[in-house]
Amino acid sequence: MFIRIPKHKTMNSQSVTTPKISRKHLALPLVVLVVTAPVWLGFFEPRLFYFMNRQLAVLPDLFWSALCMLGTGWVVFALTAPMLWRAPRVLVSWLGAAPLAGVFTRIGKVMADSPRPLEVLDAQAIHVIGEPLYVAAMPSGHTLTAFAAATAIYFSLAPLGRRRFLWLFALAAGVGLSRLAVGAHWPADVAIGAVLGIVSGLTGAWLGSRIAEKHVQVNSWLLRGVALVGVYSLYVLWTDRMGFENNMPLQYGLGVFLAACLLIFFSKTVRHTQIPQPTRPTP
Repeated sequence: MFIRIPKHKTMNSQSVTTPKISRKHLALPLVVLVVTAPVWLGFFEPRLFYFMNRQLAVLPDLFWSALCMLGTGWVVFALTAPMLWRAPRVLVSWLGAAPLAGVFTRIGKVMADSPRPLEVLDAQAIHVIGEPLYVAAMPSGHTLTAFAAATAIYFSLAPLGRRRFLWLFALAAGVGLSRLAVGAHWPADVAIGAVLGIVSGLTGAWLGSRIAEKHVQVNSWLLRGVALVGVYSLYVLWTDRMGFENNMPLQYGLGVFLAACLLIFFSKTVRHTQIPQPTRPTP
């Protein structure tokens, strides 16, 4: 999730960071929905789940549990915290996708009310990592969050040259695979989570492009409010296991990184506020 954007470019410039969402972009979630139809229709279950869960187990448990972290908003915030002063509109865009992603996750789980693999399959045949989960499978919230953040960030970048950030989607897909590796979700949950995440991300990118320039300055109250969300993210990283005890050292490290970023931002916003504004000459 680390995105390096040269500092000499104006991060708040409409021409640099606020490309428009076109109709072809709106077709993206529909394309993913159609392509993954055999998966979310369950044509290959439970064989597909068993196969993927076993094959993915060749990689260490720590790898998959760490990858799962990228499906939580607190971790994504920590990794993108430097955008508070380097690319604030991009940061605000993916945060704008978060509420819709949360709504999709909650409503989807209530409406689908589907069991997880551990509830209906032989638990002894499933490779489980972390806390065992049994209910509310559809959609995968981690996958939804990862794709929402990846999509919002990608489409908030300048069209020229942003293709080099396609790895964001590969990373989001990795989060989806991690939910299969830990035994928490069906492939269908991951597929639908990806589709809804893309919808959320496109919405966030569109909202981010509509924000007035003055609200994405380092001394704006909007960004200061966003920084306060970062303070709460810091609390969560240092206190919540998020289902994986072995991730706590990584969470502590991310917390230190986030704390340093917040200190840098607050120093910048205070220093910017103290700079005297030019006064107009008296006629």
